Amino acid sequence: MVAYHVHIHAVPGGFVGVDIFFVISGFLITQLLIQDIHGGRFSLIKFYERRIRRILPALLAVLLVTFAICAEYSLPSELVDYSKSLIAAATSVSNIYFWQTAGYFATPLLTKPLLHTWSLAVEEQFYIFWPLLLWIGLRLLKHHLLSATIVILILSLTASAIGAFTSPSATFYLMHTRAWELLLGALLPLGAFSTPLGPALRNALSIAGLALIITSVLGINSDMPFPGLLAVPPCLGAFLIILGGRDGESMAGRVLAWKPIAFLGVISYSLYLWHWPVTVYQQNFALLTAGGSEKAQKLTIILISVILAILSWRFIEQPFRAGALRPSRATLFRCAAAGTGLLISLGAMAWTTAGFPSRFTAHQLEVASYLEYDDRAMFRVGKCFIFEADTESFDPACLALDRSRSNYLLLGDSHAAELWAGLNSVYPAINFLQATAADCFPVTHHHFGEAIRCDRAIDYVLYQFLPAHKVDRVLIAARWKWDYLTDIAATLDWFQSQHIPVTLIGPTVVYDVPLPRLLLTADRSNDLSLIGRHWDHSLVEMDKQLATIASEHGAAYISMINLLCAEATCLLTDPKGMPLVKDREHFTLEGSEAVARKIEAAGLLPPPAADATDSLQTLPHGIGSAP
Repeated sequence: MVAYHVHIHAVPGGFVGVDIFFVISGFLITQLLIQDIHGGRFSLIKFYERRIRRILPALLAVLLVTFAICAEYSLPSELVDYSKSLIAAATSVSNIYFWQTAGYFATPLLTKPLLHTWSLAVEEQFYIFWPLLLWIGLRLLKHHLLSATIVILILSLTASAIGAFTSPSATFYLMHTRAWELLLGALLPLGAFSTPLGPALRNALSIAGLALIITSVLGINSDMPFPGLLAVPPCLGAFLIILGGRDGESMAGRVLAWKPIAFLGVISYSLYLWHWPVTVYQQNFALLTAGGSEKAQKLTIILISVILAILSWRFIEQPFRAGALRPSRATLFRCAAAGTGLLISLGAMAWTTAGFPSRFTAHQLEVASYLEYDDRAMFRVGKCFIFEADTESFDPACLALDRSRSNYLLLGDSHAAELWAGLNSVYPAINFLQATAADCFPVTHHHFGEAIRCDRAIDYVLYQFLPAHKVDRVLIAARWKWDYLTDIAATLDWFQSQHIPVTLIGPTVVYDVPLPRLLLTADRSNDLSLIGRHWDHSLVEMDKQLATIASEHGAAYISMINLLCAEATCLLTDPKGMPLVKDREHFTLEGSEAVARKIEAAGLLPPPAADATDSLQTLPHGIGSAP
């Protein structure tokens, strides 16, 4: 889950960790409840006391810390939104709140520090009903309780399978479509597969379970309808591992018992609580590190999350659960009520005051408004820029040739799509065709994990459209990664073999915090130089290598970094002081036109008959205000 949230692409299905957790939770809690019921020790008050000791102290600490950070750094609208989620999290209904606001995989939600609390809300809502139902069922249904549980499980799974297509957001968040995962774990304590298992069968089951989980983590991605039936393999995998280890040791059990893995299990709750706010605050405010590479930032997030989890487990979780400082039941309930009430009051105060807007000037708020910049029309989303998972083809108008003008094809991902509006405006004598798709690289070799829509869209352009339609030049641009350099060289060779002139566009400046927020922070601190510390300087070396690759493989090259940072400063704002980049890397319409004018002034996009092999070689030295 942590790896998925920091965007480690090798684990596209890392979000199934929550489903696995639900199965484990259903098993452990049901096992404890049955032991208490059979032992005559069952008490709802005792059960909820145990839940509060386990869940609430660390959660309240996270909520309090995140509120303090948001109150200092968040914009008024963001603080209002956060405050609503804070109240929802404190009252265990955050899953309903996030269901009502947007889907789990929507980009805006990647800026919400309490998004992950939805799973805690689902679990707590389930455990409002389950202990009492279990107590009643063991007395009234007796041997039929297992059958009744299986029926409820099947109904919940059916609702999830249907809802994954008809109402995906509700299905993802709500308890009734997640209950089957918790009930699956509950089957074993209820007597399912009660026959003792021998060593060979235990090993086979546990290895099969581990294989199902690994396959799910590697094979499932956010483009797929989830949870539904796609949640069955990881949940079944967790079930098989538990079953395989029930009657004795298993191979998977020995792997999971390895001390580093076991320790991660011990701190897993605190790690889950802290990792997401740490990720959000680094991505939006760069509170941990500034200007590092993408890989360095991911490692920093993971390291800090683990450190906070260890501290939280040792100094918050443990004292409330055991030891001399363990509070009595009455004290625990009073502290829980007071802490929850305090957080609700803080959230209500920030909400009713519209997020304390007096913290910012009118100009700062205008700059910050670009964080919500709508670029859909500029990108031509849904037609020439494929974004949806189920869209694999372009609108014919995007690839329509113009016999009266030169025809240049813009091919790539969002870094290609953002250039179309500016180029189309600055070069009226050229007809710019556009074939762009989110997170899709315009290369001849596709990597493992790329979306199927990418393979089909890019392959259509390369192997069907271009052979059948003569274009004067192809411009390829993308959010280039180091492991694509060899593929870029091979792709340039392919274009050369097809006698198609090509211009390779290098990486653009990528900030570790959205530029509007950086400009806001720089203005509040009266320190414009801080912006120069917040972009990925490793891209300078990538830019040089790509320029060399283009030169060696017969392509023209445009250095975006040199265009944006031709002098000691980089292009940041328009004459009114408004940002030309809306997030960490994508241009506004004014930014796209400004870059296109720089390309024209530098003569980097020559007409078809000219020799287009120029590239800029001056490296940037820093960032400041706009020239």
